[in-house]
Amino acid sequence: MSDLALVPASAWALATGGPWPEPEGLSGDAHFMALALQEGLKGVGLASPNPPVGCVLVRGGQVLGAGVHTRAGDPHGEIMALRDAEARGEDPRGSTAYVTLEPCCHQGRTGPCTQALLQAGVARVVVGVRDPNPRVDGGGLAILRAQGLDVEEGVLGDACSRFHAPFFKLIRTGLPWVSLKLAMGSDGSLGPVGQTTSVTPPEVQRLAHALRRASEAIVVGRHTIEVDNPQLTDRWPAPTAPHRSFARVVMDEQGQVPPTARIWGPVAGQPAYRAVTGEPMPLRGVEDLRLPPAGHGCSLRHLLHELAALGAGRVLIEGGGTLVRAFLEQGLADEFHRFQSDQPAGGPPLDLPLNPAWTRRATASWPGGRWEVWR
Repeated sequence: MSDLALVPASAWALATGGPWPEPEGLSGDAHFMALALQEGLKGVGLASPNPPVGCVLVRGGQVLGAGVHTRAGDPHGEIMALRDAEARGEDPRGSTAYVTLEPCCHQGRTGPCTQALLQAGVARVVVGVRDPNPRVDGGGLAILRAQGLDVEEGVLGDACSRFHAPFFKLIRTGLPWVSLKLAMGSDGSLGPVGQTTSVTPPEVQRLAHALRRASEAIVVGRHTIEVDNPQLTDRWPAPTAPHRSFARVVMDEQGQVPPTARIWGPVAGQPAYRAVTGEPMPLRGVEDLRLPPAGHGCSLRHLLHELAALGAGRVLIEGGGTLVRAFLEQGLADEFHRFQSDQPAGGPPLDLPLNPAWTRRATASWPGGRWEVWR
């Protein structure tokens, strides 16, 4: 387990599955794969449903070009790295390509990256992890080897597997990666029932927005809207690409949240949705996700399928406690981000049935509390 100081860099690392290997502390292939991972981080929250593959081209210990995939339908990381090398006036012939994920070998919305690497004269390819997509799954490596390239697999394999875990889940199950987030007091409480409670200071709340930037959708329960009246926007300070879409979703099965709620206000690139089971009165500018009922609400599994259809590969469940608990009980969560204050919140303790296979992977501390990642 890693323990970090909570600053913007560590917040982004924890929000994307890290902490990640530091290139400065590594040598050889591991050093350059760590650089490729740093490139890949630039595509998180932008590339879904595709993986944010990072790539660097190296010859003689010098980086010739670097790139990342940032939008489905646009060039992949390998192509972007080749274009970067060209823009720098560098010839990639004889270079080594370090790629976080196996290069694709099929014709999709873009051409196969294996062919692009071969045409560019790359001599060696180092891959972090194999692509489980049935259209690839070792085929890219086989093509490169058959053409005489030196291919190595598994460099920083654990880190690359963790980085691409959301894409792997989407490919294997059709469901997006689900992150849970709650801010809790030392007493295990979210605060007094029915009251807005600031468990963490404003500077920590701002850093927690890294979780929203790393996701393509955020989901909250109706009671969170009624108590806090949030807007649920992505306010991470770094600018983002114009094509990014961030869906704001309220579990409002019977359409009880009033049209005056702040969540329904239009925000460019951040559409609002209601998850409903009945036929509530329509809200102007708000699309309904009609889901089958389940228990006292709607089917959360169907909700995840709907969000995947909207292009969300990562989904953040940000409250309240009842909704987070439901995702845990149904085994639909992949990780839990707990913001734990050293001070009590003053409400009833919340018993959360965490996956017994999870461990506390990392923490980042601030004066008065810590951000814990369970996965």
